[in-house]
Amino acid sequence: MNTRNQIERYIFLHQERILKILRFYMLIASLLVFAMMVYRYGFNHSQENIDLILFSTRFFYLIFITTFLIRLFIEKEKKTFLVNNAFEAILIILVVYDGISYFLLGHPVLENLIQKLNVPNYRAIYDFFIQFFLLIFVAIELIKSINTVYTTKLKPTTLFIFSFILLIFLGSLLLSLPGFNYTGKPLAYIDALFTSTSACCVTGLVVENTATFFNLKGQIIILFLIQLGGIGILTFASFFASFIKKGIGVKHQLAMNQLLDSENLSGTTFLLKRILIMTFFIEFVGVMGIYFLWGDYQFANEGDKIYHSIFHSISSFCNAGFSTLELGFETPLVNELYMLHIFMGFIIIMGGLGFPVIRDVFSPIKMRQRLKEPWKPWSLSTKIAIYSSLILLIFGTVTFYLLHVQYMPSAKSPIAKFATSFFQSVNTRTSGFNSINMSELPNTLIMISMFLMFIGASSASTGGGIKTSTFVIMMIAVIGTIRGKREMTLGNRTIGAELVYKAFAVVVFSGLFVLTTITVLSFTEYNIPLANIAYESISAFATVGLSTGITPNLSTAGKTMIVIAMFVGRVGVLSLAFSLSSKAVNTSSKYAKTHLMIG
Repeated sequence: MNTRNQIERYIFLHQERILKILRFYMLIASLLVFAMMVYRYGFNHSQENIDLILFSTRFFYLIFITTFLIRLFIEKEKKTFLVNNAFEAILIILVVYDGISYFLLGHPVLENLIQKLNVPNYRAIYDFFIQFFLLIFVAIELIKSINTVYTTKLKPTTLFIFSFILLIFLGSLLLSLPGFNYTGKPLAYIDALFTSTSACCVTGLVVENTATFFNLKGQIIILFLIQLGGIGILTFASFFASFIKKGIGVKHQLAMNQLLDSENLSGTTFLLKRILIMTFFIEFVGVMGIYFLWGDYQFANEGDKIYHSIFHSISSFCNAGFSTLELGFETPLVNELYMLHIFMGFIIIMGGLGFPVIRDVFSPIKMRQRLKEPWKPWSLSTKIAIYSSLILLIFGTVTFYLLHVQYMPSAKSPIAKFATSFFQSVNTRTSGFNSINMSELPNTLIMISMFLMFIGASSASTGGGIKTSTFVIMMIAVIGTIRGKREMTLGNRTIGAELVYKAFAVVVFSGLFVLTTITVLSFTEYNIPLANIAYESISAFATVGLSTGITPNLSTAGKTMIVIAMFVGRVGVLSLAFSLSSKAVNTSSKYAKTHLMIG
């Protein structure tokens, strides 16, 4: 037997073992790459250290390329392997081409191209691209392993919660490093944890000004946390896993089916793609609209204007409320860009309606069907989301106008008054941007704002609160009980008792949690008025992000309580309860009915 046959026989017998070893080394290499990137951008370095890190980057490229070639070598169907891993193959070709030009010609092709485009500080941009490509390799390896997460016995809701915990923890570690802020000093961990939680849970409460404290690197981390937190890191990872792995496993699909509340298993992957496509399309439209509506507000350059447009578009659709403007939308001149306010208001509303509603109303397939069959109504969930959101939006706009905006000297014209009232009504329920000083609101409007925040956005959206559907079902049940109805109906449909129980459970648990938060804060922040504490507590739980200005002044204990409130509000009280509870044992036996006095 010749040497080649021996090698082929050995590979055939030990292929799985070889692949396991390669995956292990790739995992170690990926963790080292991540640590190296954190060290590179999280701290301030001399040029000598930067050059050393860049050299190390090329060494790790060699590991990834070698591993890819070994996998290609041991595969029998090499053509199929290259097709299934085309993205990696293209990246490797680009990297190899750039590396050959670096070692043989002494001047990398990519660096030369960036230099010819007259890009300022082209060397730093080239270094970033080289390391960014390496991060893509790391991300691909991590995404490939996402399917193994679903082979565990953990519930989908538990996986969902752990994904947020992991994202918050990583974000807090990064934001605490000195290289991500203008001071050059480490940020106190509780403040980094608070900021990371606020971004991941798309809340918008801040202890440090995003525009003046965090540098560009820090703001980009916050933006990534907002995007991943708004969509859901599992949704995001599963979407790319479906591309990279040409599909996802059955257990993976079952778990995502429960998290997305999909109607059937076969439509899970399709729904994942729809969610990401809708998200990126709406955010792209948002970027274009915001860019052209900045008016006379001056930016440093065109790139700065584009960056601010991207940041605010993502922050708007994800209902995050973070702003890269020093005073947010209270910034002089920006607070008078009323068309910008109205446009952003509609982007926020789209994010707050929820992906199923957007798909039902705005998807090309549904729109074509409606043109052919105009009598075909929206689904009941869509009707509830749209009509309840519209009623709450009008109610909020009118109350803001009557109780506050009409008395403001800055709101001169009727259009200005309407835009300001509309913008605040939209943001009070979901997002958290503000063009007026929230600490100056009258007490009546503070109470109404807390009511709107507590209800929040619609189900399966980027907004928080108990959700509009929960509020509608609860009100129908209350009215039906008063009228003595045995069955609750809406839109010629019967609402099952389990939905009514679930709605009341959400309201009761949410109310009790908010009350607990207020009680704890009233003890830890005894020098702050109770109304401000209540406002902050509901804003945190409903992931709104509006504040009367007390957030930076909270104690460590107070910040910790708000962090917990934001987290519980984002993952949902029922999801948290389901993940912690054990399944009830069902029996066929029943106890005798009893009568209790109610009320």
